[in-house]
Amino acid sequence: MANIHDVAKLAGVSIATVSRMLAGENVRSAEAIRQAISDLGYRPNASARGLRLGKHHCIAVIVPDISNPYFAALVRGIEERVMTRGFRIIVASSDEQFSAESELLGNLVDAVDAVAIVPAEEGDRTRRLLADLNKPVVLIDRSVGEEPGFDLVHVDNASGAKAAADYLLSLGHRRIGIISGRQDTVPGRARHQAFLETLAAAGITVPAEAIKIGEFSRDFGRRAAQEMIGQGLIGHGLVGQGPTSQKRPDGPAGITAVFAANNTMAQGALLYFHAAGVSIPGDLSFICFDDFELAELLPAPVTVISRPAIAEGHAAADLLLRRIEHFGSAHQPPLGHKVLPVSLIIRQSCAAPAAN
Repeated sequence: MANIHDVAKLAGVSIATVSRMLAGENVRSAEAIRQAISDLGYRPNASARGLRLGKHHCIAVIVPDISNPYFAALVRGIEERVMTRGFRIIVASSDEQFSAESELLGNLVDAVDAVAIVPAEEGDRTRRLLADLNKPVVLIDRSVGEEPGFDLVHVDNASGAKAAADYLLSLGHRRIGIISGRQDTVPGRARHQAFLETLAAAGITVPAEAIKIGEFSRDFGRRAAQEMIGQGLIGHGLVGQGPTSQKRPDGPAGITAVFAANNTMAQGALLYFHAAGVSIPGDLSFICFDDFELAELLPAPVTVISRPAIAEGHAAADLLLRRIEHFGSAHQPPLGHKVLPVSLIIRQSCAAPAAN
């Protein structure tokens, strides 16, 4: 395995210079050292360094659901960045529960130098919990109030939802449904409100029965799709197959397109629509927020609002490393708030409504 001598030799610097950079000091050859660390796959001995410097060179990364492809990519982005500075990460999932999150932080606080977190709950008790850690903290994707008091990284959720609505409108859709996540989170509220407001500006009101709000989960996506079909909201094609199939009504209550506000809900909904014999996009156009690996492999590859999860991880890590470097000093950098853009990726799951 590579050691600090190998890193110094490849970077063309002294061992002392490498050691100073790994300790968080600014050095002139930092980029060359980071590249050498990356090329060699060097891993500092975190335990020994923690004893010598009073630091652990370890960062806790807590997300609501590590099985979500977005959070997995986010963690990867954080790890890529902090690894070159001699840090390792401990990843844990809160399962969207404040109690689990609180327990995780209590167990990890004495073993890490900082925390990167997607809060399970946005509010005062989460803010107090994080402040009481007395560690550098960066919030990702979600906040803990208008003035959180921590560095923050997220994407432009509102513009992404608006782009989804505008695209469906451009195809001629006027009867549109939405599957939304929790409204007590920034992404849940921003996507839901921006989507409906964009439709309203075009003179379109989404009927209450076509609005489904619940957890950011595959199970909720499946149940939302089931309800839409059970309520006769899908206007064409057949419900089910064989002797029990029945024609769906094509009336004012029917919808021709659905927007799912995240990828896990989208997967659950798509699985149910497929099982029910709903043709995408023949019977129903479908678009979702967040890309996912299978999106391009489905019979009708899914049109998505894609956000740069790995870049979000990089941005969060950069803010956190800066905070760690100055933590405890009299010259703290100002709080950072980074908003990354999203993009519409057009594939084959959306088409003009059949009625047109």
